[in-house]
Parts: sequence; structure tokens; C-alpha cells
Amino acid sequence: MFYPNRKIQLLDISGVRAGGAAIISCPKGLRYKTIVLEFQDAGAAVMTGPGTAFAGEITVLLGSQIIRRHNATYLDLSNQSQGSHYGSVSVAGAANGGGITRLPLFFEEPWRKRADYQNGLAVETGWLGSKDVFQVKVPISAGVTTPVLTAYAIVDDFSSGNPNQIVKWESQDVNVNGNTVQIANPFAGMPVGDKISQIDFFDPSDSVAQSKQVTKCRLVINGVAVYDDVTLDQNNATNQFADLYMTGVAGIFPVVFDHDDLFESLRAVGNIKSAQFLLTLKAASAGTMTRITQRLGDPTQG
Repeated sequence: MFYPNRKIQLLDISGVRAGGAAIISCPKGLRYKTIVLEFQDAGAAVMTGPGTAFAGEITVLLGSQIIRRHNATYLDLSNQSQGSHYGSVSVAGAANGGGITRLPLFFEEPWRKRADYQNGLAVETGWLGSKDVFQVKVPISAGVTTPVLTAYAIVDDFSSGNPNQIVKWESQDVNVNGNTVQIANPFAGMPVGDKISQIDFFDPSDSVAQSKQVTKCRLVINGVAVYDDVTLDQNNATNQFADLYMTGVAGIFPVVFDHDDLFESLRAVGNIKSAQFLLTLKAASAGTMTRITQRLGDPTQG
């Protein structure tokens, strides 16, 4: 049976205030393909949209588990790395404070070539109980004058009645002291049934205009070099050849296992006995580096 897409407004939004954390409560029973967040600063002295700096670290709660946790700006970079047309869109208003920035949260991953992979990754909520929730938490920057937050979603009415495998996003920070960064056991603590799809490394907090960006990556898994000192240019070219990345995006080094669009290329956490990243920066840093790990797995298990 075919389930056509519908576009719905997400109207249950509370706690919208500068420096606070707004909660978007999404109707249950639907399958969510995309949620679009709309940011506006009604008190701004300009007509342009406020950009992704409007929000901080966005979290998505499904049932009793956080299934996504990512900074709004980093989410935008990750989306753009799949193609510039997947990035946020800002439109100017007719007067000061009228501009809107729209930031998508893709669950179905529309850049995938196989339609069954796209639909299969959309988040089902028909299995949720009466006390379970599907919510998006949006911390709002204290610098926003008069915040306005709205949202809409692309959904359909399919439900298998059970939790489906989705791509979960997890954000982690590491302190940097020098021009190399070593990260041992980066997948420790993740459910053994999960499969790693992508790890995005973002420029350190003290980097200006990519002055300290990641320029080379080495990843060794179970004693085998999976990324063998791959440079940023080589990485961008490989992903572009695979028709995943239209262009390299400044500020991000994406390590992608399934650039061939095959789930078989994902790395199962349960099969990883040891792993270590060695990242080389353009210049020495004394800041904090964030990485976001995307992994396919059961949404009820972390």
C-alpha cells in the first residue's frame, strides 16, 4: 500500500524565549521524514533571517531516548556536505525582524539513491505508548532579541507498530592541544547492534576561517588502516565522485563509510575491537573539537 506524503504544521511549541529551551511536541502515530525548524528574530534591526546561530545544541527525544544531539550550525554543515541544496535557507522579510531561517532535520536522508533506504529511515512513531513523546528541544541563543520559533514536518501515515532502525546522531567534544588530535576507542559505549555510517569532525573552537581545520585523517580499526592518511582534498574528491558531496564544505571533515550508498558498507559496532583516529590540523590549536557520529540502529537503545 502506498502512503502519500503530507505536510503538517507543528503547533505544540512551548518555552520560546531568549536564553531558554523551546520544546516542540510532535503528534504521535505518524512517520516523520523531515522536520523543518523556522527561526525568526522579530526584534532584529535587519530584514535578514537570524541564521543557525539562533539555536544551540538541538536534541530529539523519541520515547525515552535521545536519538539526535547536534549543534544547529554543525547540523547545517553536515546537511550541506551532502549537497548545498540540503543546507539551511534564509529569506529576507519586508521589514526589520521579518527575515526567517529554515533549518531541516532530515530523517529519511533524501540524498540516498535507493527509495527504500530513504523511506526505511523515516522515524515511525506509531509504536509509542501513551506516556511516550516525540519532541524536539531547541535552545535559543541569549543574543536573540525577540525569538519566534515555528516548525512544520513532512510525514506519512505508515506504521509497522514497532520501532524501526533509524540514523541516530551523537555529539562529543575533545580538547585539542597541538596540531594533531588522537581519539582512542571513539565508538566505546555505543550499542553493539548499531552500525556506524559517518563521523563529522568540525573545526576547533579557536579556528578562524578554517585556520586550524582538519587537513588529514587516519583511522585504524582492528589494526587495519581504514582511512590511510587521507587528505581533506582527497576526501572531498572521493565523496564528490560518489555523487554524495557536490563540493567540499568549509569547516567540516566528513568520514563516510557508506559513500557507495550501501548499508553493507556500514561498520558494525559489535565487530570493532579497537579503533583510533589520528587527525592532523592545519595549525596548532588550544580549543575544543566537536565530532558528530551518525549510526544506524534501534531507537530504543541509546
